[in-house]
Amino acid sequence: MKKMVFCIIPLLMVLMGCVGSAPATSSGSLFTAPSKPVESSGGINLDAAIREAAARMGENLPKGTEVALVSVASSSVQLSEYIIGRLEAALVGGKKLVVVDRANLDRVREEQGFQLSGEVDDNSAKAIGKLLGAGAIVTGAFADLGDVYSLTLKAINIETAAVAVSYPADIAKSTRIETLLASGGGAAGTQTVRRGTAGGRTPAQAAPPAAPAYKIGDTGPAGGIVFYDKGNNSGGWRYMEAAPASTEEKAAWSKRGIRVDGTNAEIGSGKKNTQLIMDQFNQSGEMGAAVLCDDLLYNGFDDWFLPSLSELSMMYRQLKRNEIGDFSSDWYWSSNDIGPGLWQSAGRINFKDGTVNNSMTHNMGTESYVRAIRQF
Repeated sequence: MKKMVFCIIPLLMVLMGCVGSAPATSSGSLFTAPSKPVESSGGINLDAAIREAAARMGENLPKGTEVALVSVASSSVQLSEYIIGRLEAALVGGKKLVVVDRANLDRVREEQGFQLSGEVDDNSAKAIGKLLGAGAIVTGAFADLGDVYSLTLKAINIETAAVAVSYPADIAKSTRIETLLASGGGAAGTQTVRRGTAGGRTPAQAAPPAAPAYKIGDTGPAGGIVFYDKGNNSGGWRYMEAAPASTEEKAAWSKRGIRVDGTNAEIGSGKKNTQLIMDQFNQSGEMGAAVLCDDLLYNGFDDWFLPSLSELSMMYRQLKRNEIGDFSSDWYWSSNDIGPGLWQSAGRINFKDGTVNNSMTHNMGTESYVRAIRQF
């Protein structure tokens, strides 16, 4: 959970400050603590910039426009995934634009041969948007300028071919960005896709560096335990890691039994399920298992989510049955609302024997264990 560190000024220092001629701040106080000491004063917070860019897109694109988030060129797939994931959440939360389903975009990415963190020119991006039936596409770039980072996000209206939004911002340096950049997985400008139509593709200028290979049970980049390998990097991720046992807590799925429609039990669905839950819970101030995962900050990573039922089952088979990960022999929540009609029930798995609970026996208000996961 996020914690703030408060500085205590010794009494002697205060007395000495009163005697001296310390300059007053605009508020009249002699002492002001920086709100984010790890960040440079030369730029704004990355998440704040993403939210502002999303708001401008909502204001400048016709309401209901389907938007394809094509790529953000950077030196790290992890960072590009983070920016696009946060931008998607902000656009969905704004309820003015419709974001093209990531699975469809991932399919086109594979077919057309470009990656999330690669550079894509405007003509290529518009061709991709047309293949997806989108009304607008978004591309971007993230670069290190030395004292600050540079983020540029651009939305192009496919019908008019006009740039609807061009959003540049200087981004303050932070531990989170440095951690995402250090995780690597791609390089800005190492793969450039240029095509006049959706057909032919010129060869990439240079192959991206090979990502490190992980085995089940290895320690992942965020310090978790790898439990799934899908065999390729489609969608900007290949592996899943489970957070360590030290992050585990017990909680209700929803204390007030709030239902969430549209959750999916398949592998690869937990992240979207968690966002659906958060969108619903944020409106009501509800707390629960998904909120614990969304709030988790571990080893500088905050992209954790509550696993889908299939992801949870994979964790049981690959980790618990092999005595890896210090799991309890008890019930664990998934991110799946499974209650039909008015039933207030969510999917769980008993890590004692792998039993899947799909009944009303334990409803959303029952406390069970919560173990967050992430993709990379």
